[in-house]
Amino acid sequence: MKKVKIELTPAQYQKLVESVFLGTWVANSTREDLNEEFEAVRDHVLSYYKEAGMEGLIEKNEEFGFNDLNVNYESELLHNYVEPYDEYTFWEKLAEKLADKELAKGHGAVSVPLTEEQILKKLGYEEEIEMDLHENGMKNVNWEKG
Repeated sequence: MKKVKIELTPAQYQKLVESVFLGTWVANSTREDLNEEFEAVRDHVLSYYKEAGMEGLIEKNEEFGFNDLNVNYESELLHNYVEPYDEYTFWEKLAEKLADKELAKGHGAVSVPLTEEQILKKLGYEEEIEMDLHENGMKNVNWEKG
């Protein structure tokens, strides 16, 4: 099997580790069973941690035989990247879904794919909803039991 060699500085290796961790986290966060291909690549990348001087941030789990991030390092990455991403995408998706609801309510059945007129109307709703959400948070968001 042909292999690819990549030379990295320790700082570049650390960013690669963080990228692989975050990518694997996204790929597996909604799955019941881990994606083993992602996990194998993650473990392989993490296996070079001693060469990069990352002892203490990455550890070998002897019991299960794989490399893993130190719990504090993992928490830091989740706090710095995943939480802001979740917060941002929550508001974006909420505005998008509310705009879909408004479009259907105001214009009846929505075609798939949307017509140009429907796209423009939806974008207008999204902009209006995003501004309201920014100013008022969840105050004006209602749920009605169907």
